[in-house]
Amino acid sequence: MGTLFFSGIAWGATNKIEVSFDPVRFIVDKVDKTPSGGKFNNNGSPVPSSLIYSGTTYVPIKLIGDMIGKPVAWDGKTKSVLFGDSVVEGDYLTDKAPVDVADKSIVNSEMQLDNQTYKNGLYVNIYYRNKTKQSYNLNGQYKSLNFNYASLDKASDDSSASMVIYGDGKELWSSTAVKGVPVQSATIPVNGVLKLDIEFANISGNSYPAIVNPLLSK
Repeated sequence: MGTLFFSGIAWGATNKIEVSFDPVRFIVDKVDKTPSGGKFNNNGSPVPSSLIYSGTTYVPIKLIGDMIGKPVAWDGKTKSVLFGDSVVEGDYLTDKAPVDVADKSIVNSEMQLDNQTYKNGLYVNIYYRNKTKQSYNLNGQYKSLNFNYASLDKASDDSSASMVIYGDGKELWSSTAVKGVPVQSATIPVNGVLKLDIEFANISGNSYPAIVNPLLSK
């Protein structure tokens, strides 16, 4: 893998291990899904996307989940790593039929974020639209909504957009999708919420804000 540059990592009180942070490429089904700059955004904290120790490559489990389009969670009680439908009992928001659709501009389809392909999510191009919204009936069945968000790769370099999620008319969460900012994750409480609204608004440029893997847990 070329010349390796090693750094010492402390282990326990007296030991150190030698590891390499030489960048590693990730190819999934012939698609390059390598994180930019060799860094993975772990809930807002940039961490190495891989390291090599004793001939073995180690990768964050959450990164693997993102690359294959599956949510990942840790069950401390059973000391288990959970993938996909094993994460929580719940449903994907994208499997629900929307209600109160503003203009049919919000798309539910495959998309590219951070050079990764996601098959489950919502996005919109709002360069020509100042604001758009879509609603879903939750009927008070769920406790939380977990999802990732970012700007699509095809957005213009100077683009940004705001995203706001409302529960029964009350703002539950808001953030921005900015081109060039890595995929981030969010969890918001929706306990007792009857109707969920997702609003996208253009800030600058040709923006493509997106929400991926929106999982409603019970």
